[in-house]
Amino acid sequence: MRAFKTVAFIIFITVVALVYVHQQIELVKLSYAIGCKEKKLKDILDRNEGLGYNIENLEDPARLEQILLSKNIDITFPRPNNIIRAVRAKTNMAEDGPKSIGIEKSFNLFGILEIFSPRAEAQTKDRL
Repeated sequence: MRAFKTVAFIIFITVVALVYVHQQIELVKLSYAIGCKEKKLKDILDRNEGLGYNIENLEDPARLEQILLSKNIDITFPRPNNIIRAVRAKTNMAEDGPKSIGIEKSFNLFGILEIFSPRAEAQTKDRL
């Protein structure tokens, strides 16, 4: 009977030790995973900040003007028939999905004849 109690006690201590070691291993794994995710988050935030700076810099009117002048690009205003208005499509406000934007173009009775003519493309006037 005494041998049974000793074996049971040893088995109990072994199981407790294994559970403790398992918990410590899982703690190290979680700690490593958290460190990796924090590093990724830091990299993403740095990239986001850099992209935000690039967007602000690229949309700067003074910079755009300098680029156009350096490349000798002359911009002209579009003709009224070349303008298409973009309006927001009516969506259900209860939906959490992305909002869509529709294109609104005025009705043209002779629009069917456009298939027989070539499409106009945007062009720039290059100075030599």
